[in-house]
Amino acid sequence: MDKAPSLNPRRQHLLEIIVADYIETAAPVASQQVARKHDLNVSPATIRNDMAELEEMGYITRPHTSSGGIPGDLAYRFFVERHSLPTRPSRQFEIIVQGALLRAAADPDTWARHAASILSDDVRNVGIATTPHIKKVKLKQLQLVHLHDNEALMVAVLQDATIRQRLIHLETARTQDDLTAIANRLNSILGGKTADEIKTAWDAARLPNAADETIISEVLTLLTDEERDDHLHQYTQGLHHILNQPEFESTLSARDAVEVLESGIELKRIIIERSGDSGLEVIIGEENPEQTLRPYSVVLARYGKPGEASGAIGTVGPTRMDYTRAISSVRYLATFLGGLLAALDDDRPS
Repeated sequence: MDKAPSLNPRRQHLLEIIVADYIETAAPVASQQVARKHDLNVSPATIRNDMAELEEMGYITRPHTSSGGIPGDLAYRFFVERHSLPTRPSRQFEIIVQGALLRAAADPDTWARHAASILSDDVRNVGIATTPHIKKVKLKQLQLVHLHDNEALMVAVLQDATIRQRLIHLETARTQDDLTAIANRLNSILGGKTADEIKTAWDAARLPNAADETIISEVLTLLTDEERDDHLHQYTQGLHHILNQPEFESTLSARDAVEVLESGIELKRIIIERSGDSGLEVIIGEENPEQTLRPYSVVLARYGKPGEASGAIGTVGPTRMDYTRAISSVRYLATFLGGLLAALDDDRPS
C-alpha cells in the first residue's frame, strides 16, 4: 500500500473516531453522530469539511455527500499503526487460554486445534492455527525391527520426538541381531543430522553394504517428505462467527467466504510465504497477496523458534474487525503456545 497522506492532529483524532465507531456499529458514521457523541470542540460544519478531506485523501468513502463515512483500507492501516503498542487481553481470556491448554494433552497438534477455537470464540471471527513445522528435520535415532525373512520395520525418531515408521524390504534375510547391529552403526553416522548432512556423511563413509543403502534411501525420503511445506497441518475454526457479520448477509458473499476460508488454501500460502517472519503481522484488505482474501483482514503471529519448530496462530475477518482485541489475543496466544512448546522440548529426553 502507498504511503498514507499526512493528517493534522484534529483529522487524525476524527479518523480514529470514525474507524472505532464503524467497527462497533457496522453503520456509516455521520458528522452529526460524531458531533453528538464526541466532544471535539469544533462545529458540525468543521467535522463535515474534515470528513470531505478524509474522503479526498482516500481514508474514507461516502456513497453520497450527505451520507456517513465508511473507513477504507488506508483508514484501518492508520488505526492499526496507532494501536500497535502491545496491550494485554482481558483477564477472562487469559484464564480461558491457560485452563484449556494446560489441561489438554501435551501435544502440539491438540494445542493448535484448541488455540484456533479459543481465538475464534474470543474475536468472533475465524481462528487459524498450524502445528509446529520444522524446515530442517533431523534424525534423532533409528531402530530396525525384524518382521519376516527380508522384511523389517524401520522406526525413525525425529528431533522433535515425532515417530515415523516405514516397512522396508532388504535384499537378503536378516536376523534381529543383524538389524540391531546395522541400526547401531547407522546411528553413529547419521544421528542428529538433516537430510543434506546425511547425504554428505554417507558419501564420506562409503560403506558398500546393500542393506545400508536401502535403509539410507528410506531415511532420506522420510526426512525430505517431513520438510515439505504441504505437510503443514492447519486448523480453521469458527466459520459461523464470520458468517454472522453484517458484511456476509448476502448469499453470494457468504458463499464466497465459505469457499475461501473453509479450504484454507490461500491462508496456508500466506503462512508459508511468511515462514521466516517473526512477530505479529496485520494484513488489511488489498494488502493481501491472495486475490480471494482481499475482502478480509488477517492478523497473524508465529510461535516457537524460526528455523526450528515453529507454527502460526491468527484470525481472519472482515476489514471491519476489532483490531485492538484481535492483536492482543493473537499476540498472547502466540506467546503462550511458544512457552508450551519450549517446555515440551525441555521435558523430552536428549
